[in-house]
Amino acid sequence: MATPESVPQSFAEGLRIPRRRKILTNLLRGEHLTDLIHISTYPTIDPLKANLAGKRVLVVGPEAISQAMAMSYARAGASYIAIGAHCDLVPVTAQVKKAAQEAERKPPRVLSVNVDIKSPASIDNAAALIQASFGGIDILVMDSGALEEAKSAAESNLDRWWDSWTSNLRGPYLVARAFLPMMLKGGEKTIIFVASAATQCVHTHEMSAYGTSMLAQLRFAAFLAAEHGDEGLLPFCIHLGDVSTSMSAEMVKNEHDRSMFRPPSPMTIRSKRRA
Repeated sequence: MATPESVPQSFAEGLRIPRRRKILTNLLRGEHLTDLIHISTYPTIDPLKANLAGKRVLVVGPEAISQAMAMSYARAGASYIAIGAHCDLVPVTAQVKKAAQEAERKPPRVLSVNVDIKSPASIDNAAALIQASFGGIDILVMDSGALEEAKSAAESNLDRWWDSWTSNLRGPYLVARAFLPMMLKGGEKTIIFVASAATQCVHTHEMSAYGTSMLAQLRFAAFLAAEHGDEGLLPFCIHLGDVSTSMSAEMVKNEHDRSMFRPPSPMTIRSKRRA
């Protein structure tokens, strides 16, 4: 499994894409909707500038991205951080505490919870544990999903294709359903779904389950906003970019495909944009 160290650290401010070149193509493909592309954390979203003291955060997901996000919440001063995944969370718990210490923040209370997003009972048990431990949740981050084999629909494996829908839509639904009652009682009432730009395009071949399930997740977030927006709920779907994780590694078929998920250097990005 990838580690938080594989997620790019702060080393670049960003790169500008010429507004008059390929912008129409990018819009139609659902890519590069802004003229500034960042390859790492930048000053505006620096967690050290935030003050989340007193906030209760739950991050669900086993990947390096979710681990890095939990560490960022620790750097931002969140007082209560729960990490939910169906894997060994002892190392992650230690890293989260260390991140808070290095940021000179008050040590957060960190809770590791075994969560299987395919199991309603597992999720309900996690909700009960967090309710009893934290008294509720202010911010819920969903970063647990699946990516099927890179094959066309005609060549796909039935179970693996449908597993993408189970993980990318049913799982987030089950988690939101379990935690919404406590979230709507008060607090920040924020849900963040780590989605994908695949919701905006169909040019990425051989990913029909991932693309359609992520699009459904995006629409699910919109329904949550429509149903509970007047109660203060703020659901978001975000795209973090192409990051190398164990999930993306399962999708690629060869070394050439695998390179698209590596954190590229600024020069690499610049040359691609000017091509």
